[in-house]
Formats: sequence, C-alpha cells, structure tokens
Amino acid sequence: MTEKMQYKCVNCGEGAGALFRTYGPSVIKLTKCETCNGIVDKYIEYDPVIVMIDLVLISKEAQRHIIFNTDFKAYWKLLIILMMLETYGVWRNDSLFNIMVNSVCDIQSNSTINSTHIKLPINMTLKNVEPFKSDCLDWAHEEKDGVDLFIWEKDFYIQFLSTFVGILVFIIATHSTMILIKGFSSQFKVSVVVKSFSLANMSLLLTLPMLVWGSGDTEPSTRLVHYSLVFLYMFAVFYNMFSVLYESPRLMTVLVLLASNLLKYMTTFHATPFLRRLIT
Repeated sequence: MTEKMQYKCVNCGEGAGALFRTYGPSVIKLTKCETCNGIVDKYIEYDPVIVMIDLVLISKEAQRHIIFNTDFKAYWKLLIILMMLETYGVWRNDSLFNIMVNSVCDIQSNSTINSTHIKLPINMTLKNVEPFKSDCLDWAHEEKDGVDLFIWEKDFYIQFLSTFVGILVFIIATHSTMILIKGFSSQFKVSVVVKSFSLANMSLLLTLPMLVWGSGDTEPSTRLVHYSLVFLYMFAVFYNMFSVLYESPRLMTVLVLLASNLLKYMTTFHATPFLRRLIT
C-alpha cells in the first residue's frame, strides 16, 4: 500500500507505484493509471518551462506533478525569498495589507495619503475602536526620511518576523482545519503542505511591477486595483492547490481559505506593534 501511494496520477489523483518502467538503457514506458487509464504523469517528459507555464495557468495536473511526483527540496528557500518580498512590500508601505490598515485606521501621512490611503465612510474606521486603537497608533509610525537608517533596518527585521508569524498561523490554521474536517491520518506530511504553500505563494511575484515601477504619484485607487487583482489570482491558485492537496469540497476550501487569510492578516496587524514594543 505504501508503494502504491508513493506517486499520484496527475489526472485523477489516485496513487501509483511508479511513473515509468525501464525496458533497456534507452527505452522507457510511461505507466498508465489503473483508475482513469491515462498516463500517470505526462510531465516527466516535458520541458520545465512548459510545466511552469501550466502552473501559471493554474493547472491541477502540473500542481500534482510538482507536489507528489518530483523531488523538489528547495521549497523552503523559495518560501524565505517570498516572505522577504512580502515583508518588503509591507515595510515600504506599498501592499494591499497597507491599504487595508491605512484605510481602516485612517492613517494619513506623507507616505500614505497619496499612495495607500483610501477614504472610507467614518463609521468604517477602527482607529477609535478599543481593541484596535493602540495598534492603529503604532502602525502610524514616523516618516523614513527623518529617522536613522539603522532604525528602519531593524523595523524590516521586525516586519519579517511578523510576516513569518502570520504565514505560520495561515499554514497551521488551514492544515489543522482540513485534517479535522477530512480526517486525514497523521502520516500526511507537513512538508508537503509547506511545499504547496510555497508554490501557490509564487503569485506574490506579480506585485513586483508596482513595487519596482510604482511611484508616489501613483493613485491609491490604481494600487488598490492592481493588488486586488493579484490577491484574487493568488486566492484562485491557493484554492486550486489545496483542492489538489486535500481533495476537499469547493465551498469548504473557499471558506477555510477566507478564514485563514483573515487570521493571517489579523495576526500580522497585531504582531507587528507587539514586536516593536517588545524589541524597542
């Protein structure tokens, strides 16, 4: 049984004992799936560029190939790089998260009023709500131009820790909820979850155009549209990835992802001021 579940068919997701069989030094035959009668993994003969294109197009077959049928061990390096990119966006005050925080906390300063502050109705702001009041004040920190560079470098590391905590909460919340609902055994490897998260989170690279070419003159609404579209694409990738991983119903996957994302952002929102006060 263990051998059978070593790989998975990219078409139907059923277990397979081998991806191909060797009949000579240069003769191999791709294995057929016993369930769907299709090729277990067609991607082993494809160029990696084709696989990456299919990943961008949110192909479940390509996702199954990477997650279950490849020995991809550098996912933790990819995770760190993407965490640094996400941290940089928040630290630079240029992300969907910053737009949310600056808008609901009504933070208006030289770095937010023209870039990441969207005017909301007065009854939607949280700057006077007691559980958020203190943290809203801490997010409205000083301008970078008037502060020592070392202080802002330290703030980047603080934000990195906060982002890491938020991602950790997201992974634990998603994985734990799926295990409780679907009843997976304890043999389900957490490393597979981290690999899946890293691959899905690659959609974060789509924020680079705004981070690189965006300027202070860019309208907040333009940033909001760009980052919202990136988030929607990212949500679709995560939905597809976790549907492949947990084979869960559509509605349940959507609800779990919505709750986990909310928990992630709330954790980052509260963790950053807490770490600043703790370290300072």
